[in-house]
Amino acid sequence: MRKPFVKDLLEKLLGDGSLDRVDAILCVCAGEAEREVFAEAGFANVTISNLDERMTAESFAPFFWSFQDAQELSYEDGSYDVVFVADGLHHCSSPHRALTEMYRVARRCIIVVESRDSTLMRLANKLGLSPEYELEAVIDHRFKYGGVDNKPIPNFIYRWTESEFEKTLNSFDPVGPRRYRYLYDLNLPYDAAAFKKSRLKYWVIKLAYFPLRLALRVFKKQCNTLAMVATKPSRLWPWLKKEDGRTVIDLDYARERFRVPDDPI
Repeated sequence: MRKPFVKDLLEKLLGDGSLDRVDAILCVCAGEAEREVFAEAGFANVTISNLDERMTAESFAPFFWSFQDAQELSYEDGSYDVVFVADGLHHCSSPHRALTEMYRVARRCIIVVESRDSTLMRLANKLGLSPEYELEAVIDHRFKYGGVDNKPIPNFIYRWTESEFEKTLNSFDPVGPRRYRYLYDLNLPYDAAAFKKSRLKYWVIKLAYFPLRLALRVFKKQCNTLAMVATKPSRLWPWLKKEDGRTVIDLDYARERFRVPDDPI
């Protein structure tokens, strides 16, 4: 997890009222880093979850622990105020399924920090300066864990765009307008280069850092770290209404705007 960026992100969201330290928060694909960053930020009601049987509740005190597959969460709809993930969706065999599960379980909003797909990122892949498959995570876990679905097969690094994030959620929950917010950062893969024992790649990345950071102040969408925040709709689309606690089509609106039969099928 990119801790400095996540810490700044949490402070910004606290500052503008998007988050509150008393919120019930679920962190998926999470671990010690999430426990540390939320504890340091002063949150009180956090559940750390992961698909890793080695983890124990004692490791995450004073927070809660739950064994959960992010792609099939066991919670009811709207169980938590906020659901959070950082650098975890790309370890899932179905990142979009995990995203929609996060959204389903969230009562108010979701916060997602992942790599961003961009022209610069694709160029880095072609030049071998950034990996497409995450071998390092599997190496770190002695070739037993850390890959796709926490198995020993290295996962493809699924990178997101703002449009893809919005289209996925709009398709999953087409009942009203959501509020989206995006923040960007540059995170260069020194560790990946070091694992390959390539001093040349290490120094290319090192020397590129400051020129890139200056350029990316203007071209923010070329950054390789993307924070995506989606707040659930506070109102329905005008063609929908609530009826007995369910969301249904508003036939009066439909009849007013379109030629609708008196007894629609």
